[in-house]
Amino acid sequence: MNSTDDTRQQQRRWDDDEWGGEDDEILPDTRAGARRLALQALYWEVASPGQLEEALRQRATAASMGVDNVEFAGSLARGCIIHSAEIKELIAATATNWHPSRIARLDGLILQLALTELLYLDDSPARVAIHEAVELAKAYGGDKSHAFVNGVLDAIARQRGIQI
Repeated sequence: MNSTDDTRQQQRRWDDDEWGGEDDEILPDTRAGARRLALQALYWEVASPGQLEEALRQRATAASMGVDNVEFAGSLARGCIIHSAEIKELIAATATNWHPSRIARLDGLILQLALTELLYLDDSPARVAIHEAVELAKAYGGDKSHAFVNGVLDAIARQRGIQI
């Protein structure tokens, strides 16, 4: 990779067209909006590894989101990266009828976000984390994504003895 490619990689701009929205869509300044921000940043990270912080910065600025919610989104997204291997193993072990390669990218990222929140962040009730993941799946996933996400998260919560 030459220096021109490096510069292009660093200057990559978020494109809301992939999400079916207008450029610089305003996300609600809520925890739900923060989860959307984290999901969008993770999606960007998958497409351009090493760009998570830039994705968070650009999207948070464009979304006009408050500091507390940006920090929550960052903790959530970074937690997904840090615990990625463990979470992917847990998903694979639980979604027994679905080979990991068959799970849609967004569904997998939504599951990773919810599991990071359930297992590694202590500031959200399990019921809220699961509900919000189902809402993300309804908003961004396929027709049956929300049922799949709900089923996997419910099974993991039961296996782990997490009170819903």
